[in-house]
Amino acid sequence: MEGFENTPNHGTKVPFDPGWNDPPKINTQQSTPNRPRNFLNKRVAFPLSGTSASPAPPNAQMPPLPTAFMPPLIPPVQSMPLNTTSEEVSVNSECLLKEVKEILLEFLDNSSELGPKSNDIKRRISVMEEMWVTGKLNNAIMLRMKELACALRDDQPTAADDIHRALMIDHVSAVGTWMPGVKHLVHHCIARSELLALDKES
Repeated sequence: MEGFENTPNHGTKVPFDPGWNDPPKINTQQSTPNRPRNFLNKRVAFPLSGTSASPAPPNAQMPPLPTAFMPPLIPPVQSMPLNTTSEEVSVNSECLLKEVKEILLEFLDNSSELGPKSNDIKRRISVMEEMWVTGKLNNAIMLRMKELACALRDDQPTAADDIHRALMIDHVSAVGTWMPGVKHLVHHCIARSELLALDKES
């Protein structure tokens, strides 16, 4: 039987050309063995419970932050300076006036050399008293006049003259009417101090 002799065995595969719609043939012998793959795009599930892993404690060995990145420190509250201006100092004008007037009049009574000028000096001291009582003199003038009177009493003509000049420069509108009388007392104190110095030298 020639027909059976030409028929191929069932164990052997007959090569044939695949059709256009046949699936591709997979060669299982040449495929690489299965290996675990890295799923880099795998999403991590968000924890549904409220508890989460506690953050790692800060590293104690970390260096301190530079000074440039540190927040500025709040400066401490400073107390008021001691050398406040005379206008900010609370004064008892009545006591100051009494002290200043007594010192000036006592100095005037002990200065008989002034002669007829004494009446004009007393009048100007009265003008100062009136302006003082009516509030036309500020605290700075009151305190400076006390310093001037004490300088005359303690025989310090240079200090008294400096205070007199400062008052005439800084408060001329308030002291201009009566300061000439005080000026006479200051100049008399200077002259008397110079005479005493000459007497000691001779």
